[in-house]
Amino acid sequence: MDEREGVLAELEALRGRAVDDLKSKLAAAASQMRDVVTRAVAEIEGAVPAEHERWLPLAQVRERLATLARPAAPAAPAGIGLETIRRLDAGRAQSEVLQELLEQLGPWCGGRAIVVFREGQVAGWSGLGPVVAESVRSWRGVIADSPAFSHASSGAPVLVAAAADPVLTRWLGSDAGDVLIVPMTVRGNVVGALVALGQGAEFDGPTVQALTFLAMLLLETLAQRAAAPAAALRDPERIAAAPAPAAAPSFQMPEPSPLAVTPPAGVRVPPPAPRPEPPVAEPTAAAGAPDTGAADTIHIKVPPVMPAPAPPVRPAEEDKRYEEARRFARLLVSEIRLYNEATVQEGKLTRDLYRRLKDDIDKSREMYEHRVPAEVRAATDFFNDELVRILADGDRAALGI
Repeated sequence: MDEREGVLAELEALRGRAVDDLKSKLAAAASQMRDVVTRAVAEIEGAVPAEHERWLPLAQVRERLATLARPAAPAAPAGIGLETIRRLDAGRAQSEVLQELLEQLGPWCGGRAIVVFREGQVAGWSGLGPVVAESVRSWRGVIADSPAFSHASSGAPVLVAAAADPVLTRWLGSDAGDVLIVPMTVRGNVVGALVALGQGAEFDGPTVQALTFLAMLLLETLAQRAAAPAAALRDPERIAAAPAPAAAPSFQMPEPSPLAVTPPAGVRVPPPAPRPEPPVAEPTAAAGAPDTGAADTIHIKVPPVMPAPAPPVRPAEEDKRYEEARRFARLLVSEIRLYNEATVQEGKLTRDLYRRLKDDIDKSREMYEHRVPAEVRAATDFFNDELVRILADGDRAALGI
């Protein structure tokens, strides 16, 4: 190798070492830059939390906005108004009065229901409002298993937390809050209870108790009350002073005065003809008497027109007895259906209502016959009519008798 080639080889080696040294330094610098970037990214991610709610809480703001947008609940009316009493009084059957009671209790409580007591059992009959309306028909329980219903069945109103009573917890859940249970009595016997759920400021226990008491009084007197509305519940009529009677107009015409006419000279005026006298009826000749008239007279005897016999008028007192009998029959049969709704539905399908409810029907018929006079029962059988109308829904064959 000559000198020139040696110099060229040495320069190439120097170049290679320089390039390797540069690559090494660039790699080190790049590594350092990557470390710096990684630490910067970590610091940035740490500065912005993954849960945005922790960085800027909006839950309280969202709840506040929802509260402002929610319409204000209507304030409960002060006291029991006349219209509420009228609506309860309008019920003509036990079920109508009780359903109207549930409707009218809306402003003073939350969900509400009526339960019935029978042979140591408690069962839901009907209900309205949240938590209650959809589940009340499935409510079943043993009274002895519930401290609340045990007290209520003895005639004592009860205010209890749902979580403190096993039967109420099963029906309503443990978070239902306070529950008011008001006993319902018919003829001195506790036959069921009103169950009312409290809802904060809307819950008015005394008014719930007062309305329940009023409804039971209306049930007790249902058979004696006339058609609604009761006289004391009607709108008063304003009566003004009667005006003095006006004098009747007179249509009598005055007598015309005679017109005096002077005839011209030489004219003779004949005297006025006498007025014909009205004919006088000849007395009818007796049988066998000779005919003395020149002309034949025909006498026709027209029989008098007799008025159509008026329908027999039933005295007001008798009408009252019939209406009382009808209402009493309706009350007795409504009570049978109220406490045996499930049996009534089954009996209508199998068309043997009387067989399934024989004891209740016979007992109620005995009460009807003891209360209603025999002459009223002989004229019409209101009790049987109400059995067909209320128990069998108009299908007489469903009674099976």
